[in-house]
Amino acid sequence: MSERIVIISDTHLGRPHAAALSARALRPLWRNADRLIVNGDTAEVHHPSHWCEAAKETMQLFDLCETDDVHLTLLSGNHDPYISDIRHLHLARGLVFVTHGDVLHPAVAPWSPAAARIHRAYQSGLEQLEDADRETLEARLQLAQHASHEEWKHLHELKREAGRSTMFNMLIRPWAVARVLWYWRTVPRLAGEFVARHAPEARFAIFGHTHRPGVWTHHDRTIINTGSFGFPGSPRAVVIEGRELSVVRIEWRGGEYALGAPVIANYELPLPVDSAATEIEPPPAADSAPNTRPGSDRPSVPAI
Repeated sequence: MSERIVIISDTHLGRPHAAALSARALRPLWRNADRLIVNGDTAEVHHPSHWCEAAKETMQLFDLCETDDVHLTLLSGNHDPYISDIRHLHLARGLVFVTHGDVLHPAVAPWSPAAARIHRAYQSGLEQLEDADRETLEARLQLAQHASHEEWKHLHELKREAGRSTMFNMLIRPWAVARVLWYWRTVPRLAGEFVARHAPEARFAIFGHTHRPGVWTHHDRTIINTGSFGFPGSPRAVVIEGRELSVVRIEWRGGEYALGAPVIANYELPLPVDSAATEIEPPPAADSAPNTRPGSDRPSVPAI
């Protein structure tokens, strides 16, 4: 029997607005699944105002998946750079590449008021690497992780900058709107070029980060963004089962999120026909518990 994997992103748990309502509200999304992957920005563990609630919701997410016998994998994003040591995944024998997307630009979020500071942190880290290491996948992912953490280190001084992206906040910064629109237009090409360099065997690349859902073709690759549960909304899920990869709209139904129908896009993975070769690769062994702070152990929900 084929493993069923559900991939979502940008739930931003713990934030009171422009986020998924709760871990429990997400539960129908992994019904009948074997594995749930949250591709970055799972929770607002970076933010001093939201950290406690974000940590509770993250632990609740793990508890619910454990109860339902669903393996949960968190990839770190720019809002939770150290929630997990995992920054990317190769699925379906390398045909599917998954990463949050903050790695695509040296400023991580070029629309942010902190973009210049993030960029400086990225460049500083880059200069400390040996020439041979600067273009490796691991180095690029670690640089983005480092740059994101540098931004949040200053949150106690820059609370205004840390505010969530809303229509009002964007309108009072018209330059940010222009940068977002430019980046939305540019990111499918950036993603395609990044995958061609760092995961050339991949035919499908799954990202989040920009909050703009969509499916694009760049040369011979399909670029998928699963959007966000926050502003501007319209989250999507990728479902992989056997040789089938589907992009599905996520709908709000009676206080819970659910996979919508019909599917937005459906693809057949070009895998060998024999069942032994079509199984999705097993989950990595080191992703069983998140870090709500660098070096921390996973607490239970009542302990937070």
